[in-house]
Amino acid sequence: MLAWQRQEYNQSIPREVQRYISRTIPPVQNLGNKIRIAQKQVILPDSLASSWKSVQDSVAALATDAEQLLVDLRDMGIKAKQQQQVIQAAQAGTFWSHLQKVVRKNLEQDGLSLRYYDSAWDGRLLLILVSLTYLYCLYLMRRRAVGAGEELPLHRNQPWWIPLLKFAIFFLIMLPLTSFRIPVLVLELSYLLIFTFLYILLHVELSAVKVRIMRLVFLYYIALLGIHLVVDSDLLTRGIAVAVNLAGLRLVWALGKQTDEDNPFDHLHYLMRWILILVGTCAILFNLFGFLNLARICSIAVGIGLLQALSLRAFRDMLAHDLVNSYEKAGEERFIRRFDKTKMVQALGRIVGLFAFILVLIVWTNSLHLTSEVRRLLDRLLNSSHSIGGLTYTYGDVVLAIAVIALANWIQKNLKDLLEDPISKKNQRRTALLPLVRVFIFIVGFLIGIRILGLSMDKLTVIVGALSVGIGLGLQNIINNFVSGVILVFERPFKVGDYVELADKKGQVLQIGIRSSILLTDQGAQVIIPNGDLLSGRLVNWTFGEADIRLNLQLTFISTRAVAQWKQWLLEIIPSFDEIDPGIPLKIFTKDITAEAYILSVQVGIQNVQQIERFRSKFLETVRIEAIKYDTKVSSA
Repeated sequence: MLAWQRQEYNQSIPREVQRYISRTIPPVQNLGNKIRIAQKQVILPDSLASSWKSVQDSVAALATDAEQLLVDLRDMGIKAKQQQQVIQAAQAGTFWSHLQKVVRKNLEQDGLSLRYYDSAWDGRLLLILVSLTYLYCLYLMRRRAVGAGEELPLHRNQPWWIPLLKFAIFFLIMLPLTSFRIPVLVLELSYLLIFTFLYILLHVELSAVKVRIMRLVFLYYIALLGIHLVVDSDLLTRGIAVAVNLAGLRLVWALGKQTDEDNPFDHLHYLMRWILILVGTCAILFNLFGFLNLARICSIAVGIGLLQALSLRAFRDMLAHDLVNSYEKAGEERFIRRFDKTKMVQALGRIVGLFAFILVLIVWTNSLHLTSEVRRLLDRLLNSSHSIGGLTYTYGDVVLAIAVIALANWIQKNLKDLLEDPISKKNQRRTALLPLVRVFIFIVGFLIGIRILGLSMDKLTVIVGALSVGIGLGLQNIINNFVSGVILVFERPFKVGDYVELADKKGQVLQIGIRSSILLTDQGAQVIIPNGDLLSGRLVNWTFGEADIRLNLQLTFISTRAVAQWKQWLLEIIPSFDEIDPGIPLKIFTKDITAEAYILSVQVGIQNVQQIERFRSKFLETVRIEAIKYDTKVSSA
């Protein structure tokens, strides 16, 4: 009502609004007390338990609405009182008194009287802890000289004051997430500080034209806050406000072109640029037609939106470079090296993009004074009950259930990166229990999502029982492989890294899956074998019980050279091969003797099963060359 009122010196409308609010607040307070009493009521009979739960949910929603209504009424009453005082001061004819009342009224409209710091401290404390954690990470990066070679100060952590500025930027940008209702005055001051800190960090790499534009943006924002602190119905302040808005539109248009691809503080996104131009044009039109409250709201929203659009681009770039620099400087044993750098940066970009979208909605909603309307709209969309048969749900429950299932799916997909050690990752090893844990995580997430939707476990049991018959008949092989995979995980006839032989396939176990396992053959091929075949087939494990790889060779010599000399030569030549594991004792002994020859058995340790064939080839060629020297016939087995 007050926002759409033309600025005229008529006390009737503010006085009527005050009277209406004074009459409305007591009944609303009485209603809120009754709702709180209803929330404490308990119904004991089990037959009414489910119905009473839905009633309690409705009562909780009513309590929230009543509390929000009281806040809106008190806020509206303060604004009406301030507007009435401005009109009285204008009619009294005292300039300074009138100016003081105007400033007070405008500050009240920006939320000066809101008790912002008395609420939402849980979220603020969490944000403080997260921000301090980020500062600690910056401190560790500074000690290791991470990012010292970067060109932009935003990407560095030296000297000491840069991490402090980055900490302040992080805290101030994320501050709106702690509360949906934020005074515009807090947003104005926060983004003024954010823009100042970012300018200090980035102006050295901006072109001369962009530096001049950024300075003009700073002056524009200061002028915007100043003129809208004293703007009133007189033509002078209204004209200055229009001029400031026109200057802002010109700056927004100038920031639409990118001149430096490496500087995130360089330009605006095209969509945000047109939104700012549209809202700024509305501010000018509202001013010209006398809707000064709406004009002031739109003007301040454009100023805050401009600084936020520039800040969020730099904020995302700052976090991405900190993450990449930390990854590249970390040692192989550090936890962060378990992740793929490209995927990690992409995931960070998606997360920051999601938070940026939420921040834009919160900031614009508060800047345009639409928090109550948006909250009621979201409440109507997300908390309205819908029914399918006997199932009652809300769209909010559906969104939350999908989010829980998606989170569980993401965790089970990336669990191997969290559990694997960097050293074992080089050898392509996998955790044996990982497949079962992944299935367990997804099942738990799915059950939680189903429970959020209100589907009880007894109904789910009936559905699973009905489907199990068809699944059991149509998917027998898949179920057989699944059960076999579970048995392999717990019984462990072989483990990841063992060298096994199954029928005509021989190789190293790379991965034990929940349905199939992967075998790396000596030829380098990866063979996928169903777990049912591994469990029911005749399996030979060449490394069962220990991780050492041993190779047994049999050499038959027909020679006049003494057998002791051949043994001594083998003891000297075998350790010279790179494939030999020096930690495994070398064994050479006489296995058999015939009339013309003697047979030696050789057992050597190999570092990796993939090196067996290479060692065998090199070793036999060396033996053949040595045998020719002594006119000896040799054969292997």
